[in-house]
Amino acid sequence: MTIQIAPLAALLLIVGIAVGLSVFKYTARAHEAPGRGDLGAAIASGVGVATLLALLLAPGFGQAPLAPATPPPSPSWATPLR
Repeated sequence: MTIQIAPLAALLLIVGIAVGLSVFKYTARAHEAPGRGDLGAAIASGVGVATLLALLLAPGFGQAPLAPATPPPSPSWATPLR
């Protein structure tokens, strides 16, 4: 069984993970205690960046396409209702 992921979704996931990892490492250096980074801030920043990119790059990402705005043309044999 193969799971297919859209390229944009994979890009968003990778960017979110990279941002979260960099925030975690930055907070670990800022606290000057080895291995004590702020995990909550790292997760929040990664999710925030991925969400913002999804909204900017793909409006309607993950939603079904809308129905056409105009109705289909009626056949010539149809009589209009009065």
